[in-house]
Amino acid sequence: MKLNTKVNLFSTLLTSIILTGSFTGIYFLYKEFAFSTEAVQLQARANELATAVSSLDSTEGIDTIFHAYIPTDGAIFVQDAAGKTLIRLQMTANEINYKIDATEHYTKKIIQDVPHIALTTPLIWPNDEIVEAKLIQPLPTITENLNRLMIILVLMTLVALMPIYLASQLLVRLIVKPVQQLTTTMEKNIQQSSFEQIPLRRQTKDEITQMAKTYNHLMAQLEDAHDKQQQFVGNAAHELKTPLTVIESYTKLLKRRGTQDAEVTEEALLAILNETNNMKIMVEQMLALAKTNETTKVTMTTFALQPFIEQIAESIKAAYHREIHISVPNIPITTDEAKLKQLLFIFIDNARKYSEDFIKISASAKKDLHITIQDFGIGIPQEDVPNLFHRFYRVDKDRNRKTGGTGIGLSIAKELADRLNADVSIESELGKGTTIHLIVPLSGGVQHEN
Repeated sequence: MKLNTKVNLFSTLLTSIILTGSFTGIYFLYKEFAFSTEAVQLQARANELATAVSSLDSTEGIDTIFHAYIPTDGAIFVQDAAGKTLIRLQMTANEINYKIDATEHYTKKIIQDVPHIALTTPLIWPNDEIVEAKLIQPLPTITENLNRLMIILVLMTLVALMPIYLASQLLVRLIVKPVQQLTTTMEKNIQQSSFEQIPLRRQTKDEITQMAKTYNHLMAQLEDAHDKQQQFVGNAAHELKTPLTVIESYTKLLKRRGTQDAEVTEEALLAILNETNNMKIMVEQMLALAKTNETTKVTMTTFALQPFIEQIAESIKAAYHREIHISVPNIPITTDEAKLKQLLFIFIDNARKYSEDFIKISASAKKDLHITIQDFGIGIPQEDVPNLFHRFYRVDKDRNRKTGGTGIGLSIAKELADRLNADVSIESELGKGTTIHLIVPLSGGVQHEN
């Protein structure tokens, strides 16, 4: 069953139940009110009768008084304490005598399809004896009025269902139509492999508009991810094509000449080995980049900053015999140690590759951790700085190939920085070097300085 049919059926059925319950309550309340009103009037008549009878000195002409107070088409019965009938007056030929419930103010009974009410009242008989008078009154108009009321309520229910149905149609249009539009757009995107968004025609903040905005945001993210994936695959294929071509060329050279020329053989094997190493580094960095793109958990730990930086610097010094100057305070910080370590390794290794002079690392911390990595190498042209974090981007492809660069390292660094909610900026000048500024938010801020 479609959603619009469900909404129509549910709203109409629910409203019908509410109207039926409300009108049923109105019907029975009116019925009870009508009987109560008639009972009050009959009690007033009985009180007047009691007053008139109590003023008599004898029973002579007493029937005349009772005839004056007998209900229309009703009856009055008077009995003494022994149960003897003293007076019996009845304005209709039908038998209307029935037992009165002593626990109720008045008693209702249906006699020949006509509702009757009856009540008793004590009278002081002229001989000062206490007798009991029973007054019975038929109420044919109540039946007629109740029938008219029922017809009116039924008609009101039927008439009310029409605007209710129209209102449910409007509700369906407000709710179901955007859902249908969303479904249609999603099906179209699936069939055409597109990222079409839903047009927002209303500047409102309701849930439907919010759902459309969320969907459009999702489509924008998917389209951006798709474009980046396509670009990544294209760049990866292009970058892998060069070393594969070199390996293929030298392999053919070896196949043609064999090992006849030792110098050519050495050159070919060295070129194949270098390109294989470049490919290995590239594949490892591509895997690392894919891993950083995953939703990995950030694990916060508290550690000392100075020995942390010194350990990274010592690793670089031992591996590449480079001079690194460190100016870092010995303070405890709280962040993801593993991700920050990997991030600093990439930046320091980049500084090592493109400078021959010493590398300077400084840090300060207040609310956030500020780390600066400065080299005094060849520098980067200003027009290339905004593109440094793009995957496979190279300022000088020949220079990167000589240093073993693949154009992926800074992309990995950017992903790691995003995981840490860190801000990275680069300042560089040709011939003077490059400075990387890293601002890392710290969990709980800086605790204290030693």
